[in-house]
Amino acid sequence: MCVAEVAALPFVSAPEGAIVELRREAVDAVARQRRLSEEAATARAQAAEVEDEARRAFARGEDRLARQILARGLCTLETRDRLERDLAEVRRAVVRLLGTIVRTENRAWRAGRF
Repeated sequence: MCVAEVAALPFVSAPEGAIVELRREAVDAVARQRRLSEEAATARAQAAEVEDEARRAFARGEDRLARQILARGLCTLETRDRLERDLAEVRRAVVRLLGTIVRTENRAWRAGRF
């Protein structure tokens, strides 16, 4: 349900409806942030294993093996990087939504509609 749909309901005023919708979006964003955080933690651990294994191979002088390990683990490393970018984006969205909620609630309160 979008803000316009909530605002159109007869029992909910426009500012209250907008705040309800913003809160709903914030809850969804926080839930997505939590899921991405868990996925990113798993990907970080897997990527660290790949990097450690390659590092050990390099240390033993097995450069070719180390490159093969990194090539096989490239998908894991790329997944980690993508999840980190997605997580940063969702974190920024959560901060923006929370700021918007606070500003909208303050405006509604000052206007006496809340």
